[in-house]
Amino acid sequence: MLTKDQILDRQVALLVQGTPDAETASAVSLIASVLKAIAQNLKYTIYFVIQDIEGGWLLTPLSNHDNPELEKMTIYAYCDRTPANIDRLRLNDDHLECGEYNVVDMLFRLIGMKQVDSIVFFDRATDTQNGIEIARTDIEELCEKQIKRAQFGLQKLNEIKNNPNISNIA
Repeated sequence: MLTKDQILDRQVALLVQGTPDAETASAVSLIASVLKAIAQNLKYTIYFVIQDIEGGWLLTPLSNHDNPELEKMTIYAYCDRTPANIDRLRLNDDHLECGEYNVVDMLFRLIGMKQVDSIVFFDRATDTQNGIEIARTDIEELCEKQIKRAQFGLQKLNEIKNNPNISNIA
C-alpha cells in the first residue's frame, strides 16, 4: 500500500504529465512542491465536490458574521461521498452530482478560479460545519515565492557560469 507522501507524489506527477507542453510542465513542476506541502496538511488525498453535470464546481457564498455585506465564494470539499451526497440532495437539484478529485488537482485548479476565494476541506465525514479553509490568494502567494526563489537560483547559476574569474572546483 502506498503512503500518503507517495500518493501525493503520484498526483503531482499526473498533474505535470497532463500539461499541454514542456513549458507548462516546467512551470507546474516549479509550484508542485507548494501544492504538495499544502496537501500534506490535509487528512485525505481524495475529496468529493458537488458539481454540475458539466463538471463546474458548486460555489457557496459565505457571509462574514461581523460584517454581513462582506461575502466570499467558497467550494466545499468532503472527505467522503456520503456527506457530499447528503448536502447535494438537500439542494434538490437534479443537475448536481458528486465528483471525486485528487487533492493536488483541486489546489492547482483553485489557482485559476479567480471568482473563488477558498476551498473548505471537511476531514471528518460526520462534521460538515468545521473544515480547513485554504484561500486561493495564500496558494498564489506561496507559488509566487517559489517561482521567485527558482528565478533567483537560476540567475545566480548563470552569474557563476558566465564569470571567468570563478574557477571550476573539481
